[in-house]
Amino acid sequence: MIKDYSRWEPAYLEKFTHRLRNRILIVSGIGLFVFVSGIIGFMIIEKLSFLDAFYMTVITLSTVGFGEVKPLSYAGKIFTSGLIISGVGTFAYAATSMSQFLVEGELRKVFDARRRKKQMKKLENHVIVCGFGRVGEHICEELKKEDVPFVVIDDDPQRIEVAESKGYLFVFQDTTEAQALQRANIEKAKALIAALGDDADNLFLTITAKELNPNIMVVARVNNPQNVKKLIKAGADKAVAPYVTGAIRMAQAAIRPVVADFVELATTGKDLQFLLEEVRVPDKSPVCGKSILELELRKKTGVIIIAMVKKGKIIKSPEPTEILEPGDLLIALGSKEDFLKLEKLIMTGDVYEQ
Repeated sequence: MIKDYSRWEPAYLEKFTHRLRNRILIVSGIGLFVFVSGIIGFMIIEKLSFLDAFYMTVITLSTVGFGEVKPLSYAGKIFTSGLIISGVGTFAYAATSMSQFLVEGELRKVFDARRRKKQMKKLENHVIVCGFGRVGEHICEELKKEDVPFVVIDDDPQRIEVAESKGYLFVFQDTTEAQALQRANIEKAKALIAALGDDADNLFLTITAKELNPNIMVVARVNNPQNVKKLIKAGADKAVAPYVTGAIRMAQAAIRPVVADFVELATTGKDLQFLLEEVRVPDKSPVCGKSILELELRKKTGVIIIAMVKKGKIIKSPEPTEILEPGDLLIALGSKEDFLKLEKLIMTGDVYEQ
């Protein structure tokens, strides 16, 4: 049975909170009315003082069995019996009302939804994955493997149920709606992956995402290669055709199996000795203004610089005399330990302890 995830969303949560508040007010109102009626009744019927009437009302409604302040009259006994029945009825109504929320799991759903909301508000530099189909699910697996925080957005309850079972943060809403992206904290996200099955939806999603966060990187899925230019023009930083990419990799695996295996190992991280990574040179880095040869990158870190991106231009096999500048992107090959040394060198100017 598919869960009704619409019951966890803002509109439902608002209605639930309103229902719960009303139920509490009704129960509290009835309880207060019975309690006040008991005090007034004892004061009028038995001619008790306020304190004695208050005491009689408390022991009557709580049914603790303590003795009366004084023997009750015939009218007092009838009134007390009615007060007990009213108190028990009020308690039963309150217990039934509250147990309904617990039995139906309403409170747990609300707490879970609010917990997810708090977690998403704390996210920074995360990835938003729009569309949790076959492509989106594999994307999330890769992000989880790389320990990259992400949020899934989809409006299919079956897909969201899968995402929940895997422990992913999710938003159950139409992915093309601005509110869904805002709930996923797009203002602080570093990237958005538009993995919807329709190119038109991905195009509209790209435009919406760029309006909400002009600096976010958008990677869009495209089914028809002819739509790549349209998506790029709409603001997508990258447009990927999964079927075309998959076909190329299959062809390369048949033609150059060893090379294909090496590329897969380097890009997927299945072999920690062969990682293909990109490392950006930050502003005010100690390496700025120095050449690759001067820094002795290969000797000190073990990484092999196979390319670099300087001011948007890709430089293949950069010369040893190439000067590093702020914003340069180094594309290198090496092990995980090698990249840790490279990052330390870029941040501190040396790989050794200061």
